Amino acid sequence: MIKNKLTLTAILAATLLTLSACSDDGVESTDNDVQTLAASADNASQDDPDQNVSALNIVDTAVAAESFTTLVLALQTTGLDEVLADESGTFTVFAPTDDAFAKLGTDTINALLGDTDTLSDILLYHVVSGAAVNAESAIALSGSMVEMANGDMVAVNLDDGKLFINQSEVIVTDVVASNGIIHVIDTVLIPPADAEQMQEEAPLNIVETAVAAGTFNTLAAALGATGLDAALSNPDETFTVFAPTDEAFAKLPEGTIDALLADPETLTSILLYHVVAGVAVDSTTALSLAGQSVATANGAEVDLSLTDGQLFVNDATVTAVDIVASNGIIHVIDTVLIPPSADAQEPATENETAEEAPTGTILDIARGNDDFSTLVAAVEATGLDGALGHPGDTYTVFAPTNAAFAALGQDTIDALLADPDTLRDILLLHVIPGTVVDAATAQSLVGFDIQGGNGGTLRLEQTADGGLTINGVNIIATDIAAVNGIIHVIDAVILP
Repeated sequence: MIKNKLTLTAILAATLLTLSACSDDGVESTDNDVQTLAASADNASQDDPDQNVSALNIVDTAVAAESFTTLVLALQTTGLDEVLADESGTFTVFAPTDDAFAKLGTDTINALLGDTDTLSDILLYHVVSGAAVNAESAIALSGSMVEMANGDMVAVNLDDGKLFINQSEVIVTDVVASNGIIHVIDTVLIPPADAEQMQEEAPLNIVETAVAAGTFNTLAAALGATGLDAALSNPDETFTVFAPTDEAFAKLPEGTIDALLADPETLTSILLYHVVAGVAVDSTTALSLAGQSVATANGAEVDLSLTDGQLFVNDATVTAVDIVASNGIIHVIDTVLIPPSADAQEPATENETAEEAPTGTILDIARGNDDFSTLVAAVEATGLDGALGHPGDTYTVFAPTNAAFAALGQDTIDALLADPDTLRDILLLHVIPGTVVDAATAQSLVGFDIQGGNGGTLRLEQTADGGLTINGVNIIATDIAAVNGIIHVIDAVILP
């Protein structure tokens, strides 16, 4: 049953989160077989990269290492051992060690071995199908999300020289097999639950969920004192809330809470600094944004970061993730976030002169260029002008010219303008939200799947003359900088 699968997934995620929160140091395996595997990988990396350095396929390599007995048993139980042993296929496998599986506990492992559908979903969440992604390529993907063989996304990040997949550290890289590459990880990856489905099934909104938890009494009182409880209960809106616990509020100096409750304007600004409006940002997306800033509902930005696999918002530790409500998602934090004052803005450096720095948003630049008039009309017709015109957000936009839209035919354009839902889906496929992918970065992403703003897949490829295409569409101009991102010009409309 889907519901049972989601429940088990949530339990597994909570188990791993608890283990992560309780660990002061990253896991360092002392397993001799893992060390042998690491040495093998080091030797392989010194060989000719075009040479097949192993006679063993991925499954046989895992069996020979003798440190993946639980993984091998799981593969055999689900029949995926035959898939990953297929010499005609190419795979990248992020392989959890026996120690990684042991973190789940014997009862959980036995339950998974008896539920092959859920187990298959988890195992496929460790596999990239159709490509051998070496460590260098994985590092180039840092700060982005990659689609796995089960259809879900993982976040790839580099923290202090260590490669992380979600919150699992890659402890050995580039173990070459005859049909792909293995990277060894220290924690089992748990696929995210279907947040959209869970939102539809969730009986409580964000405020009701916080009240029911019993650990957000101060937050609930603050929301009530400012009237924000009504806003965050709106069933027609979507929010992401970084929710401080009662213990987090208790860290504030004595008398601060009473003073804030008597000053609703300041309290409102602080509370809105904990809210991202208009979107439910799950933990995988948040991890992919580590190292970047995210605009909050009070107009200021919070910094997301990753340290030893732990997600932080500014200096607050995220202690629990992906609590789904009917109108959004909650992540729990251990410290109240205090928005910066207007005086705290950093001055421009000597090299950042007014002439060099962009002064307009992506929407401003598009409106100022006659060759994007159809794009601007489409953006305005779908309400996306508010997002692309917001200076606090960040986007990469692949912008079709008027000629690109004209190639669709006027009847098609008119029909799309009259169908804003379909048009919005098309436009969002042209956007990578939350990050700036310049031309140099785009070159490093050639051949990899990237998630567009509508959840669809974008793929960059290099042409014979060194140019770039995205989903087969030519990129004809690059790196048009805006205050909230970057624009690349394309010569055709990308269709989902």
